[in-house]
Amino acid sequence: MSLLQEKKAAFTVNLLLDAAWELLKRCDIDELSFKKVAEQANISQRTMFRYFTTRESFLDALTARLYAELDIPNVPDEVDALPSYIATLYAKLDAQPRKVMVLLSADLLPRVLNANTKQRLQALEDLLKNHYSYVSADDIKKTAANLRYVMSASSWRYYRMHFEFDSQMATECGQLFVTQSLAYLGSKNLSQNPA
Repeated sequence: MSLLQEKKAAFTVNLLLDAAWELLKRCDIDELSFKKVAEQANISQRTMFRYFTTRESFLDALTARLYAELDIPNVPDEVDALPSYIATLYAKLDAQPRKVMVLLSADLLPRVLNANTKQRLQALEDLLKNHYSYVSADDIKKTAANLRYVMSASSWRYYRMHFEFDSQMATECGQLFVTQSLAYLGSKNLSQNPA
């Protein structure tokens, strides 16, 4: 494929993904069809099938695009930065609530989880192991899993949508959870080395 053909293909794919996002601003993911996306993009369905042979491949590309646009920060390198990470993360999610809700839909959430969850969990485990070397592997694993959950769009959604907390209250809840989890790990050193 020539450079010009590659650019044209990338342009067309972006056009289709933009069209899908425009539709998703006013409809649910299960209403999204190749026909509707092609019409929104003002191209033929046949052209769309050149780039996406199945709905699954299209949803994979759409998920990757929408997730990248959220611009979720990486897990910090320092344990002390975890509470402020919650504020940064939740602010990113608050800035694009419709995109978050689409990504949390039954059609897209498994794709997000497959692409990101294990890596972020591993990053948290590594961070905690390095900082709390005296804590058992099981306690590190459990704490990392709990922290990973509170550092997710799912937790943000519960705080913001289900509990109807404002942005500040949601952030403070997440930060409190992180602080309590880190205090728990810190207490393990005291229990192993009583004064």
